[in-house]
Amino acid sequence: MSELFINLKNELKNEDYIERDFSVPFDSLDLPEEYSSKEKDVKVHMFIFKEKDGYLVSLSIKSDIQMECDRCLEPFNMNLEGTSNIFLSKKKLEGGELHEDDLIARYLEDEEKFNVSELLREEILVQTPMKALCDENCQGICPICGANKNENPCDCEKKLKREMSPFAKLQTLLEKKK
Repeated sequence: MSELFINLKNELKNEDYIERDFSVPFDSLDLPEEYSSKEKDVKVHMFIFKEKDGYLVSLSIKSDIQMECDRCLEPFNMNLEGTSNIFLSKKKLEGGELHEDDLIARYLEDEEKFNVSELLREEILVQTPMKALCDENCQGICPICGANKNENPCDCEKKLKREMSPFAKLQTLLEKKK
């Protein structure tokens, strides 16, 4: 994993903020092996504001991820775009209650060697949905015949419900009567 570092102490010595646009190779972010991308780079726009007890980072990322739909198991391309605001605190969080602000705060171990790649990796993982869907209305796979219901709609489940219904025996009585 090739890492990208910024010396925040030097960069913000005479400035209140810095703004950077850059690209990071997708493969260099040490993401889990199921993560891949058609685009070679993750485009990043970053603002870093100097604060009293740390730094406020606004990180916008743009890329794509090749995923597998959790319903139909078909591969699809998901656009990954988002902006995150993170506070890098120079003070360690002491014991006690967590406040809402603490949820976006991270402890900054070394302001002279801030690892941008690690922050980027974490944000991609956080922005990836827990349940990946190729389409919000994806029908998934039929649990009975195994067909992709988006491509081959079937009525297996409906038939099974009828067969398993307590009223299914009435159908046999009707057939005997005829």
